[in-house]
Amino acid sequence: MSYNIETQHNGTEHLAINNTFVRRFLTRLALHPTAKFYSRDGLCVPISKHKIVKTGRRVHLTEGVAIKYLAGNTAIPVPKVHCSFLHKNRAYIVMERIQGEELSKAWNSMSKESVEGVFAQLRKIFQELRALTPPGTGVESYIKGSLYDSRNRVEIHVLVLFTHGDLNPINVLVCGGNVVGIIGWEFSRWYPHYWDYTSAWFGNVTRTEWQGMLDKVLDRPRPEELRMEEVRNKWWDE
Repeated sequence: MSYNIETQHNGTEHLAINNTFVRRFLTRLALHPTAKFYSRDGLCVPISKHKIVKTGRRVHLTEGVAIKYLAGNTAIPVPKVHCSFLHKNRAYIVMERIQGEELSKAWNSMSKESVEGVFAQLRKIFQELRALTPPGTGVESYIKGSLYDSRNRVEIHVLVLFTHGDLNPINVLVCGGNVVGIIGWEFSRWYPHYWDYTSAWFGNVTRTEWQGMLDKVLDRPRPEELRMEEVRNKWWDE
């Protein structure tokens, strides 16, 4: 499936948050001098000790909307979104710069008890994420799908839940043995209940240590669901 950079933001202007001329001007102005004082971290550019700007060709306003939704409906530690807007076919999200260390860097210096405590916190966080109800339904929503293999056809009914979509140790910020932030919500959507597990599993094929820890955070999908995602990742995943 092709990805059209030129039209990716069409019809999404209404998703902007606190979109004023002053905020747009000050954000773009701040990006230039701060580059001399702060190091860019992937798509995120620090503009002060307490704020970052996330921008790039594949950054979308939907991420800011998702974070704002979570902040208003859960106790999950997410960064505060100050504003978001489009400028010259590019999305900008100004958000809180959470003071914490990536779990991927921290766990080597953490005690076994602290690491176990972090995973217990993550499990509670993702249980709360899964307790959200799809907007406009009022009831649990399901999708119906089929899995084909060389022997038979397996039909499944899948519960749709709010999903992070990139459960990865670099997206978990910790401080003093506590989870202080979950970041990287660009892939969050209402997806099948197993999506967080399988996306983390297949997205970390070279990080086997993290794969082995997923069961501490999420419930393992059924065998047919894992098999279906294995087939999808092999043949259709971009």
